[in-house]
Amino acid sequence: MKKFYSLFATVVLVVGVTAQTNLIPNPGFENWTGTTPDSWYVTGSTVAKSTTIFHSGTASLAYTSPSSGNKTISPTTDIPVTQGVTYVFSGWILDNVNNATFKYWNQFRTASADTGANNMQAGAYSTDNAAWVPFYAEATPNATAIVARPGLRIYGENSSSGGVIYLDDIMFYDKSTLSTINIKDFDNGVKMNTIVDNDLKLQLPSRSTVNIYSVDGKLISSNRVNNGESIQLTHLAKGNYIVTVQDNFQNKVSRKIIKK
Repeated sequence: MKKFYSLFATVVLVVGVTAQTNLIPNPGFENWTGTTPDSWYVTGSTVAKSTTIFHSGTASLAYTSPSSGNKTISPTTDIPVTQGVTYVFSGWILDNVNNATFKYWNQFRTASADTGANNMQAGAYSTDNAAWVPFYAEATPNATAIVARPGLRIYGENSSSGGVIYLDDIMFYDKSTLSTINIKDFDNGVKMNTIVDNDLKLQLPSRSTVNIYSVDGKLISSNRVNNGESIQLTHLAKGNYIVTVQDNFQNKVSRKIIKK
C-alpha cells in the first residue's frame, strides 16, 4: 500500500482552479432524501450523512466497511464520455481507522458492459491518516466506451469490518475545461505570518485545507480556511511547526512557522 500524498512534497502539476465543469451530481453529499444521498446509487452499502465531519460545505458521506469483500457506490446516472478526451476523477478522503480502507474505481462502459481496466482504478488502498487527503487520477476512455461510471469503493481491513471512512468533494470532469495555473502562482498567492503569537493569519487564492504539523510530522490540526481568515494557535507550545496549504485541485505548498 502507498499513501496518496507525501507530507512535505510539493505537487508540481499544472492544474485548474475555477473553470472545470464537474460532471458528478451532488458531489459534496449535501443533499439527501431520507438515508440516501441524492443522485447516488448506494443499494447494498451502509452510508450515512455526516454533519460533524466534512471537508467542505456542511456534510460528507460516512461510508461503513462491509463484513466481507467490498462495496461500491456511484452516481445513479452514468456520465457520457467522448473518445480521445482526458478526464479527471478526484476527491477527498478521511481514512483514520484501521478496519476500513478505500479505492477509487471508475468503469468506462459501453451501453451494457464494462470495457476493462483503466487509469482511474486505484492500484493502492488508502492508508490511515488523521487528515483529509486527496485522490486524483486521469485517463482517456477505453475503446468502445461511451459512458463512465466513477465509483467509490470500501473494504474491510485487518480482518475486520465496520470502520467508517468519510468522502467529500468528488469530481469527474473533462481536463480541457480547466483554467491553468502553475504551482508557483499558487505558492505566491499563499501568504501567512511565519512568526506567530496567537493567530495564524492567512491570505489564500481560494478556500483551502490548512494542516499544522509538528516538525516530526505529527498532525496537530486540520482546518478548512477561506481567504482572510485566521487559525487560533493559543493552545500550541512555543516552537517550530510546519503548515501545509492545499486547494481542491492538487495544488499544495508548505511553510515553516515559529510559535512565540
